[in-house]
Amino acid sequence: MTIKTATPIIKPKPAPKPDRAPKGNVGAKTGQRFSRQREQILKIVLGTKSHPTADWVYDQVRLKIPSVSLGTVYRNLNLLADDGKITRVILEDGKVRFDGNTGEHYHFICTNSGKVIDLDGKFDASLLEKFNRKTGMNATACKIEFYGKL
Repeated sequence: MTIKTATPIIKPKPAPKPDRAPKGNVGAKTGQRFSRQREQILKIVLGTKSHPTADWVYDQVRLKIPSVSLGTVYRNLNLLADDGKITRVILEDGKVRFDGNTGEHYHFICTNSGKVIDLDGKFDASLLEKFNRKTGMNATACKIEFYGKL
């Protein structure tokens, strides 16, 4: 008596969905769909050093995509920040600005105008070491902002 065994069917791995952002593109970490609107929003934030508000970004995006909504701009700015493509700068009064410079730097925030200025400079790692030693905690990052008047 011969027992026949079924030949396993090997299915090829499905190709990535074309509507998902490839690794390294907008939305890669959060797994968000590719979006022409998100690409435009990112381009605008990366193209300015003014630390824009969502309203300013909205006005700029509307020049290229008139049908975009303010809600879409807010949602995409937050997705881009969650994805690490841009950062949020939260002012003392709770207002949020966005920064295309994700490299190591400080901010000076004018308490009169709310203007945010990038200050280049390397973070002094000994500050974290001192903090960890003194508190027994394990801080891995630090955000430093300077406030005052221009």
